Amino acid sequence: MNNQNYQMWLSDRQKEILLEYIKDRRYKFMISMQITLLISIFFTLYLQYEKIIQGFSYHNILDHSEMLIYWLVSVAIFISIFFKGICKIFWKNSDYDCLKHDSYTLDFLECTGKLPDSGNYPYFIKCADGNIYQCGMKFLEWKNFPLGEMLVCVTLRNGQKYALLPEKRF
Repeated sequence: MNNQNYQMWLSDRQKEILLEYIKDRRYKFMISMQITLLISIFFTLYLQYEKIIQGFSYHNILDHSEMLIYWLVSVAIFISIFFKGICKIFWKNSDYDCLKHDSYTLDFLECTGKLPDSGNYPYFIKCADGNIYQCGMKFLEWKNFPLGEMLVCVTLRNGQKYALLPEKRF
Protein backbone atom coordinates (compact mmCIF):
# COMPACT_ATOMS: atom_id res chain seq x y z
CA MET A 1 0.00 0.00 0.00
CA ASN A 2 1.28 3.45 -0.87
CA ASN A 3 1.64 5.56 2.30
CA GLN A 4 0.90 8.73 0.33
CA ASN A 5 -2.61 7.46 -0.32
CA TYR A 6 -3.51 6.47 3.20
CA GLN A 7 -4.65 8.48 6.16
CA MET A 8 -7.11 7.87 8.99
CA TRP A 9 -8.36 11.43 9.43
CA LEU A 10 -8.57 14.59 7.42
CA SER A 11 -5.67 16.95 7.98
CA ASP A 12 -6.50 20.20 9.73
CA ARG A 13 -6.25 22.03 6.40
CA GLN A 14 -8.55 19.56 4.60
CA LYS A 15 -11.08 19.66 7.44
CA GLU A 16 -11.00 23.47 7.44
CA ILE A 17 -11.58 23.58 3.67
CA LEU A 18 -14.52 21.17 3.87
CA LEU A 19 -16.08 22.95 6.89
CA GLU A 20 -15.87 26.28 5.03
CA TYR A 21 -17.43 24.68 1.95
CA ILE A 22 -20.33 23.30 4.01
CA LYS A 23 -20.80 26.66 5.77
CA ASP A 24 -20.92 28.43 2.40
CA ARG A 25 -23.50 25.94 1.11
CA ARG A 26 -25.83 26.45 4.09
CA TYR A 27 -25.37 30.23 4.44
CA LYS A 28 -28.53 31.30 2.57
CA PHE A 29 -30.64 28.77 4.44
CA MET A 30 -29.39 29.91 7.85
CA ILE A 31 -29.89 33.60 7.00
CA SER A 32 -33.46 33.01 5.79
CA MET A 33 -34.25 31.05 8.96
CA GLN A 34 -32.83 33.82 11.17
CA ILE A 35 -34.71 36.54 9.29
CA THR A 36 -38.05 34.74 9.60
CA LEU A 37 -37.37 34.22 13.30
CA LEU A 38 -36.67 37.93 13.77
CA ILE A 39 -39.82 38.88 11.84
CA SER A 40 -41.87 36.48 13.98
CA ILE A 41 -40.42 37.97 17.15
CA PHE A 42 -41.13 41.49 15.89
CA PHE A 43 -44.80 40.69 15.20
CA THR A 44 -45.09 38.91 18.56
CA LEU A 45 -43.71 41.92 20.40
CA TYR A 46 -45.89 44.31 18.40
CA LEU A 47 -49.05 42.35 19.14
CA GLN A 48 -48.14 42.14 22.83
CA TYR A 49 -47.44 45.87 22.91
CA GLU A 50 -50.82 46.64 21.32
CA LYS A 51 -52.53 44.26 23.73
CA ILE A 52 -50.97 45.96 26.75
CA ILE A 53 -51.45 49.55 25.54
CA GLN A 54 -54.99 49.26 24.18
CA GLY A 55 -56.31 46.53 26.40
CA PHE A 56 -57.57 43.20 25.19
CA SER A 57 -60.99 43.17 23.62
CA TYR A 58 -62.73 41.54 20.68
CA HIS A 59 -62.82 44.87 18.84
CA ASN A 60 -59.02 45.30 19.15
CA ILE A 61 -58.38 41.79 17.81
CA LEU A 62 -60.37 42.63 14.68
CA ASP A 63 -58.44 45.90 14.29
CA HIS A 64 -55.18 43.98 14.37
CA SER A 65 -56.28 40.97 12.38
CA GLU A 66 -53.94 41.92 9.54
CA MET A 67 -50.98 41.95 11.94
CA LEU A 68 -52.16 38.66 13.42
CA ILE A 69 -52.20 37.12 9.93
CA TYR A 70 -48.67 38.42 9.27
CA TRP A 71 -47.58 36.92 12.57
CA LEU A 72 -49.15 33.55 11.80
CA VAL A 73 -47.60 33.48 8.32
CA SER A 74 -44.14 34.43 9.62
CA VAL A 75 -44.31 31.78 12.36
CA ALA A 76 -45.50 29.15 9.88
CA ILE A 77 -42.65 30.00 7.48
CA PHE A 78 -40.09 29.87 10.30
CA ILE A 79 -41.39 26.51 11.53
CA SER A 80 -41.35 25.02 8.04
CA ILE A 81 -37.79 26.27 7.39
CA PHE A 82 -36.66 25.04 10.80
CA PHE A 83 -38.05 21.54 10.33
CA LYS A 84 -36.75 21.36 6.76
CA GLY A 85 -33.20 22.00 7.97
CA ILE A 86 -33.07 20.24 11.31
CA CYS A 87 -30.57 17.35 11.20
CA LYS A 88 -29.94 18.02 7.51
CA ILE A 89 -28.45 21.50 7.43
CA PHE A 90 -27.89 22.14 11.14
CA TRP A 91 -27.89 20.34 14.47
CA LYS A 92 -27.11 16.67 15.09
CA ASN A 93 -26.25 14.50 12.09
CA SER A 94 -25.96 17.47 9.72
CA ASP A 95 -22.99 17.56 7.37
CA TYR A 96 -21.30 20.21 9.50
CA ASP A 97 -21.90 18.29 12.75
CA CYS A 98 -20.62 14.99 11.31
CA LEU A 99 -17.45 16.62 10.04
CA LYS A 100 -16.89 18.67 13.20
CA HIS A 101 -17.16 15.53 15.37
CA ASP A 102 -15.06 13.36 13.02
CA SER A 103 -17.96 11.07 12.09
CA TYR A 104 -16.72 10.10 8.64
CA THR A 105 -14.68 7.57 6.71
CA LEU A 106 -11.95 8.34 4.21
CA ASP A 107 -11.00 6.69 0.95
CA PHE A 108 -8.51 7.55 -1.75
CA LEU A 109 -10.27 6.98 -5.04
CA GLU A 110 -9.55 7.65 -8.67
CA CYS A 111 -11.66 10.27 -10.44
CA THR A 112 -13.47 8.53 -13.30
CA GLY A 113 -15.69 11.37 -14.48
CA LYS A 114 -17.28 14.72 -13.86
CA LEU A 115 -20.96 15.44 -14.00
CA PRO A 116 -21.85 18.31 -16.36
CA ASP A 117 -21.54 21.84 -15.00
CA SER A 118 -24.94 23.04 -13.86
CA GLY A 119 -23.74 26.64 -13.92
CA ASN A 120 -23.28 26.99 -10.18
CA TYR A 121 -22.43 25.19 -6.96
CA PRO A 122 -22.16 22.28 -6.27
CA TYR A 123 -19.95 20.43 -8.68
CA PHE A 124 -19.93 16.65 -8.74
CA ILE A 125 -17.28 14.05 -9.48
CA LYS A 126 -17.73 10.35 -10.10
CA CYS A 127 -15.12 8.09 -8.54
CA ALA A 128 -13.86 4.56 -9.14
CA ASP A 129 -16.27 3.10 -6.56
CA GLY A 130 -19.20 4.20 -8.77
CA ASN A 131 -20.45 6.82 -6.31
CA ILE A 132 -20.95 10.49 -7.04
CA TYR A 133 -19.22 12.90 -4.68
CA GLN A 134 -19.93 16.57 -4.11
CA CYS A 135 -16.77 18.37 -4.99
CA GLY A 136 -15.32 20.55 -2.22
CA MET A 137 -13.27 22.49 -4.76
CA LYS A 138 -13.56 25.82 -6.45
CA PHE A 139 -14.84 25.89 -10.03
CA LEU A 140 -11.45 26.16 -11.73
CA GLU A 141 -10.00 23.34 -9.58
CA TRP A 142 -12.96 21.15 -10.53
CA LYS A 143 -12.83 22.12 -14.19
CA ASN A 144 -9.08 21.56 -14.53
CA PHE A 145 -8.93 18.40 -12.42
CA PRO A 146 -7.76 15.58 -14.70
CA LEU A 147 -9.56 12.26 -14.87
CA GLY A 148 -7.56 9.40 -13.37
CA GLU A 149 -6.14 11.50 -10.53
CA MET A 150 -6.62 10.44 -6.92
CA LEU A 151 -9.04 12.26 -4.63
CA VAL A 152 -9.65 12.15 -0.91
CA CYS A 153 -13.26 10.95 -0.66
CA VAL A 154 -15.11 11.63 2.57
CA THR A 155 -18.29 9.74 3.45
CA LEU A 156 -20.06 11.31 6.41
CA ARG A 157 -22.06 9.31 8.97
CA ASN A 158 -25.27 10.71 7.47
CA GLY A 159 -24.36 9.33 4.02
CA GLN A 160 -23.29 12.55 2.31
CA LYS A 161 -20.20 12.23 0.15
CA TYR A 162 -17.54 14.87 -0.55
CA ALA A 163 -14.35 14.79 -2.61
CA LEU A 164 -11.27 16.87 -1.87
CA LEU A 165 -7.90 17.37 -3.45
CA PRO A 166 -5.14 15.32 -1.80
CA GLU A 167 -2.90 17.15 0.65
CA LYS A 168 -0.01 17.36 -1.84
CA ARG A 169 -2.17 19.49 -4.22
CA PHE A 170 -2.79 22.37 -1.76
